[in-house]
Amino acid sequence: MDTVSDTVVAEAGALRQFSERVGLAMGAAPDVAAEVARHLVSANLSGHDSHGALRWTQYVGELDEGELHPGARAELLHEHPVTALFDARRGFGQHSTMLATVWALARAREHGVAAAAVRHSMHIGCLGQYTERLALEGLVGVVTVGVAGAGSGSVAPFGAAARFLGTNPWSMAVPAEGRPPLVYDAATSTVAEGKVRLARAKAVEVPPGTVRDPEGRPTRDPAQLYAGGSLTVMGGDVAGHKGHGLSLASALIGGLAMIADPDPSPAGCMRPPETWGRRLAGVFVVAIDPAAFGDAAGYRRSVAGVLDDLQQVPPAPGFDGVLAPGDPERRSRERRAREGVPVPAATWRELGAIGERFGVALSPVGGGPSQAGAPVE
Repeated sequence: MDTVSDTVVAEAGALRQFSERVGLAMGAAPDVAAEVARHLVSANLSGHDSHGALRWTQYVGELDEGELHPGARAELLHEHPVTALFDARRGFGQHSTMLATVWALARAREHGVAAAAVRHSMHIGCLGQYTERLALEGLVGVVTVGVAGAGSGSVAPFGAAARFLGTNPWSMAVPAEGRPPLVYDAATSTVAEGKVRLARAKAVEVPPGTVRDPEGRPTRDPAQLYAGGSLTVMGGDVAGHKGHGLSLASALIGGLAMIADPDPSPAGCMRPPETWGRRLAGVFVVAIDPAAFGDAAGYRRSVAGVLDDLQQVPPAPGFDGVLAPGDPERRSRERRAREGVPVPAATWRELGAIGERFGVALSPVGGGPSQAGAPVE
């Protein structure tokens, strides 16, 4: 362990091993625990600490509240040649969403395009991991997850002072010949909730215009979000209608997973049953094979050419260069695989407490190679 100021630098393999053992101790099957651990540490390596091992505190809280069912396995409810509906049964969302992604990948190879919806999902982590999986297989990927309804999520609609939306992210990835794919992954809130969670762990302020207190007033105190405040939609007071529209679309499209749902009540919902029908939520995965439209190799070469030209655009003052979405994450993975994963000391203490509860040692040294492993098949 190397402690710099209030940060612990942990070895990624050890962090992954710890995460897998915690998942097992919580009741997850070995393959589920392995996928969750791979996903979380891959997020840390990619620089998205807000979606990394820090999330164990959330998951344990959801376990205690009866919301998360670690032992649940996703179920394929029904399928057609190019569509499928999965029920995550409130198990770990990383595993159920990767199962849906792998299903869509296989069907798109056969039919050119495929879509899968997942209902009753818990937190699914970084969406870019699913679309990047598709792009590395030569396919175009689109993934979104969203929720909308009175009192839902942590985001206030444009012009509102109360919660109605989740952070409702979108991810899109496009394959490129001879170079890494484009991988776009972003919440439709100004910042993801995990960024505020990380700011709270670091005891720092959030950027202006990102959080409002319970009365709807701007604040830079991250704790106000967890006291009943809300996140703002992407675009803020000037162009928030853009994030607002994308967020609603995410929830309504994800809501396809809830058609004819015999159990529409959200996990841990405290609202009366008569309001359940006015809430939509779900995960939606789309895989597209460029070969269905013509020369797939030619398409990938064209994409690579555009991305290469993008990097030749002169940078604006104060910037070192122009990057394609996904490039910062790849650079971070290379660096952190060598140097380790920085973890806020407060988060490290929380992980230590979780380890003590489940009888899992938290060691910053050793634990295997510093990579996140391979996705579930």
